[in-house]
Amino acid sequence: MIRECKYNFDQCVSNLINAIKSLNAQIFCEIDHRENAEKVGLEMNKAKVIFFGNPKVGTLLMQEKIEICYDLPLRIAVFEKNNKCFLEYKLPSDFTEEYQIKNVDVIKKMDEFMGNIIKNLTV
Repeated sequence: MIRECKYNFDQCVSNLINAIKSLNAQIFCEIDHRENAEKVGLEMNKAKVIFFGNPKVGTLLMQEKIEICYDLPLRIAVFEKNNKCFLEYKLPSDFTEEYQIKNVDVIKKMDEFMGNIIKNLTV
């Protein structure tokens, strides 16, 4: 899912990280694709991917179906395109069927969690 952000890139990244932390989730990693491109002499628009989650929640899903580790932790991409900022993400329910997850209560809570992160950032 791609949604337009109502902030510029840097403010969106900052607000995204603050929103994640305010919901008691952990930031595991931040990948800056533009910075990595510049290190090898290439140019591109600003783009970052923030990996985050709560091990107490993700572990429950991995205990049920270890293959879901490929899609965990959760992540949100932030990128600039045509002078606008966008967020791209998948809801956990998007991969419930793929992994045949039976713990739908956890998935529903994770979807709500993602919605709470995104709601104040997008147009």
